[in-house]
Parts: sequence; structure tokens; C-alpha cells
Amino acid sequence: MQFLYSLTLLACLASTGNVRAQNLFEGIPVEPRPSEYMHWDAEAFAAIQSELEQQLEDGSRIWGTLFTYTSILPQAAHRSHDVQIIHRSGYTQPEIHAAKWDIYIILNGSGTAWIGGERVNWIDGLPPEEQRPRLEGAMEFQVTAGDMLHVPARVWHQMLTAPGTSITYALINVIE
Repeated sequence: MQFLYSLTLLACLASTGNVRAQNLFEGIPVEPRPSEYMHWDAEAFAAIQSELEQQLEDGSRIWGTLFTYTSILPQAAHRSHDVQIIHRSGYTQPEIHAAKWDIYIILNGSGTAWIGGERVNWIDGLPPEEQRPRLEGAMEFQVTAGDMLHVPARVWHQMLTAPGTSITYALINVIE
């Protein structure tokens, strides 16, 4: 009886090995392949940051705030994400997206990320560049180079820096 039990156990283990040996990647199409293999190294990021800093000095801003960006992987119909490098300083307005999730990777500098809560002090009809709303009831995160943040769609968020300081980050936008 013991021999029969051992033989059955051995057969079960042998068949488990066959399951593990299957190619988990079988059936994944390899054509057509996108030609978007990309690599950004520290030198490339430094050059982008320098360019964005110069844009701020030259007066390039969004809604009158010290905020500028460049798309290093622009939106495309064949993928559900894009990538931007953003450089900002001081106050910038809270934002929310209906169908876009944000992943922040802090490259340089530091700041305070506010995530969640509700936007207050917004006046309907007043141009955005004349407003300075804030988030009430949001979670506060102190962020610095090397940190990452994940912000789901439909959640208010805001990035601020102390006066005279700045922050640069890669922003991966994932579209639902």
C-alpha cells in the first residue's frame, strides 16, 4: 500500500512539473511591434531640466504659475500611457482627471504633494490664472528626489514647493 501511495505521489509531482514547463508567453503576438524602445539616462534628464528651467526664466508658464513641461513620450492611440517631464516652483493649482491616473517619479528638488480632499476657493467665471484655490481635507506628502506617488483618476491633487525652490519629476499618465 505504501508503495502504491508513493507511486501516486510521484506521478502527481511529475505532472506538476509539466505544467510549470509550459511556455507562459506562448500565444503573445510579436508583430506588429511598436518602434518606441526608449532610454532616458541621467544626462538626458539633466538637459531636459535645464531646458525647462530656462523656459520658466523666459516667462513660459501655465495659468500664471511657475509650471512648465515637455512631453518625452507623447500621447498615441496605440498605447494607454504617455510621459512628461514637469518642472514647477511655488504655487500651482490643484487638478483632477476623469480618466487619467498619474504616477510621479521625483527626479530633482522637493515639495509637498496634496492628494485627495476637495478644491476650495474656486470662483466660477473667474479666469484660472486669477485664482489660487487649495485642497481641503487632502493627505500631505513631503517628496524629494527618488520618491514616487500614485494618484488615481477622479482624485484632486496638487504639488507645491517652498518659495525659491523647485521640483522636477517624470509624470506617467495612464489613461483608462
